[in-house]
Amino acid sequence: MQQQLTNLSDKELISRARRQNDREAEGVLMERYSHLLVAVTMPQLHKDSSLDPSTIFPVLLQRLSASLKTQTIYKASEWILHIQKGFLGKPEKNTPFYPSREVRDLLHIENLVDKATNNVIDSNELMLRLEQAMDRLHDEEKTLLKQFYLENKSFADLSAITGQPRDKVRAQLKSAKGKLAKLFMNQGYVK
Repeated sequence: MQQQLTNLSDKELISRARRQNDREAEGVLMERYSHLLVAVTMPQLHKDSSLDPSTIFPVLLQRLSASLKTQTIYKASEWILHIQKGFLGKPEKNTPFYPSREVRDLLHIENLVDKATNNVIDSNELMLRLEQAMDRLHDEEKTLLKQFYLENKSFADLSAITGQPRDKVRAQLKSAKGKLAKLFMNQGYVK
């Protein structure tokens, strides 16, 4: 079972851990990001010799486990960093994790898309808003988004088409997706 879980995305693991109370999915997620937790915590432990790693890491893992069931998590790396900084900054408080504005916008759009799959009216409204937002993007950004999401071209294909390295294509796609999310979310405020 664990081998099957390791092939799931973070989003699917978070969903299984939250909705089905699947401890194995939670374990796979924690195992996947344990190196990050250690990497961001070690400098703090090095600065403050009064912190004991044998007590800090179990408490951090307990906080991560508790927050996994109650908080909206889009990027596991942001979530882990926030929990670690919150605990080491104010260990007596359990500060909730709030994703960045860009991440919240993307999460909101994903939820709208999930909801629209069951409702034709919502689906048509979503398509209209998405087309309006796409019209406000630069032609290069539109083309990149269409090729990646609609034509299912890989990063290697896009790299060959544009003549740019994969990392640059990936960064451009991320930027275009972020701009599209902002435009989509802010349409109600723009005339």
